[in-house]
Amino acid sequence: MAPLADMPGSETKSVLSAILLADSFAQSFAPVTLEKPKMLLPLVNVPMMDYTLEWLAASGVEEVFVVCCAHSEQVKAHLASPKWSQQKAMKLHIFISTSCLSAGEALRLMDQKDLIKSDFVLMGGDVISNLDLTTIISAHKKRRAEDRNAILTMVMQSSRNVKHKCWAGESEVLVALDPLSSRLLRLEDLDSSKQKKHLTLDAHNFSERDMISLRTDLLDTRIYICAPDVLMLFSDNFDYQNIEHDFISGVLSEEELGNTMHVHEVESGFACQVRNLRSYDAISRAVLQRWSFPFLVDSGSLHGADPASKYSFKRQNSYREQHVKVARTAVVGRDSAVGNGSSLDEGTQVTCSVIGRNCHIGRGVRMDGCYLQDNVRVGDGAQLTSAMVCEGAVIMHDAVVHPGCVISFQVVIGAGHQVPAHTRISLCQIQSNHSSMVDEDVEYSAAGQIAASPNSASPISSHHRGQRGGIPGPKGIAKEAAKALAQGRAPEVAVEFDEEVVGTGGAGFAWPSPADLQEQRLHSISLPPNPQQYSWDSDSDEGSVADVQQDHMEPVVQDTEALFKKEVSETFLRCVKMGYDQDLAVIELNGLKIAEDRTFADCARHVFASILDLCLPPPAMCKAEYESLYQSSVPDIQSQVQSTTPLHYHISMTCCYAAT
Repeated sequence: MAPLADMPGSETKSVLSAILLADSFAQSFAPVTLEKPKMLLPLVNVPMMDYTLEWLAASGVEEVFVVCCAHSEQVKAHLASPKWSQQKAMKLHIFISTSCLSAGEALRLMDQKDLIKSDFVLMGGDVISNLDLTTIISAHKKRRAEDRNAILTMVMQSSRNVKHKCWAGESEVLVALDPLSSRLLRLEDLDSSKQKKHLTLDAHNFSERDMISLRTDLLDTRIYICAPDVLMLFSDNFDYQNIEHDFISGVLSEEELGNTMHVHEVESGFACQVRNLRSYDAISRAVLQRWSFPFLVDSGSLHGADPASKYSFKRQNSYREQHVKVARTAVVGRDSAVGNGSSLDEGTQVTCSVIGRNCHIGRGVRMDGCYLQDNVRVGDGAQLTSAMVCEGAVIMHDAVVHPGCVISFQVVIGAGHQVPAHTRISLCQIQSNHSSMVDEDVEYSAAGQIAASPNSASPISSHHRGQRGGIPGPKGIAKEAAKALAQGRAPEVAVEFDEEVVGTGGAGFAWPSPADLQEQRLHSISLPPNPQQYSWDSDSDEGSVADVQQDHMEPVVQDTEALFKKEVSETFLRCVKMGYDQDLAVIELNGLKIAEDRTFADCARHVFASILDLCLPPPAMCKAEYESLYQSSVPDIQSQVQSTTPLHYHISMTCCYAAT
């Protein structure tokens, strides 16, 4: 039975509430998230969670129930700041449970608390959005008034740009909908179904409707409007661990219970979840390019009452906080932000990058597509491309960090060392038997396997950290050694760091990257292949992420006529090169005509065009074996005397072929 506050005709005013999961329950950001929760990682120098909370507050949400699991003390301390603790319009209720290892367990905890009495918003603290939540909730409530079994509304955003999902690090999803009611009938992850030859759709789906809409252009924002029944279903089914894969699939497979889910499609606005490093880069660029308006870097709402957090907006989407020192010959290019107290020395060039507070960038540094957190030091002549560098890390002079690298907290990269692409480095050392990062569902799966022996320089896992309380753990040894190496002195206690990844004089251990090359390409912080084809807005050729024209963003379609012309041209050139008789050449072309179901005129037209091409130098795409058939230079068209002898054979062949 639905709660009284949510029943039709009830005069009790329901409070608009939200459940905010302050844990991703994934390890896509490992090893960074072993030391700091993902929700507090800076996105353009603002903690991710602040974007989410600001949007909820602006949307009229009155109560937010924040569920903290990993690093709960850090999350609690952040929410205890005056900005959130003194929030009057929206109350924050914090629930801590370090035993929750999935979203399902967190939602079962909330059901046990019995605090949700009406429809609520469910989302993670890593969703950046500026959608009109009021309209979405109104549509959900209207649907609920007509059908009490409509327990969940998924918010999905349409994208006509086929490259949008890849740019945002999202997998391809097939959504089957009732086009009239927007009821969800099937949700299939196509990336996990690549081995299948085909997908099946149950015939009974057509028993109640005449047609079904199959969509692959929808992007899941992972914003859900839920009825209280959703929490009860999680409590009744302990197999539900993940919202998308378990809960939604489970409800769809149990139609006999009567529960239905719907999709609310939005065509404008911005909403995306920071699921992995690829989406972290894409969303950061979108924020810098002001797609998240009004939640912008230079807006006062994201920084609270901190007087030092005042950014100035400059041309080409460049932002600078107060007290930033940029040398006369240093260049801060487009789509960049520099935090308070940071300095850039002579000859440094920074583009499409975010630099945190109190960072020092040396002379002649080249930085493109990088994200530096606070207190990072980069030595003279270093080069960094598409990398994340966490707080307190040091990149020595002349070091090179190749695309896709993640440099975790207080790691030191030795002078002149080249960090291989897609390398992840941390002061945390993982056990050798954990060789890859493929588990996207359990954040602790990596943390729980960290070596914690007394002879190890690595930290203990998140679960055991609190149990060891005041006992100095092995983590301190690695920290002290890294601090000493960063200052150019020998550590008091020697630690065997992985010099292959950090170089001589460096500090850090290699952390396994995704073993699958496809996984690296799709979820890396480095740009995907052909980045000029990607954009946040498929309708606009202005202000896009790659600043490209719409023509370049359309799906590539093969031109059959161009392919046929190429076949005819190459057949003709082969006959000329081999010195075939006209009769043999005609047989060759007839075979091609029959195979392609074309007319004589089609073949003759392309043969004649190929003959004319022989009067010119070889085209750019000409095969090397045919280049000798073309002219070495462009003919002199002013000359009255032109040699036509080389064309007699070719034109004769064309006439002979046409005559047949």
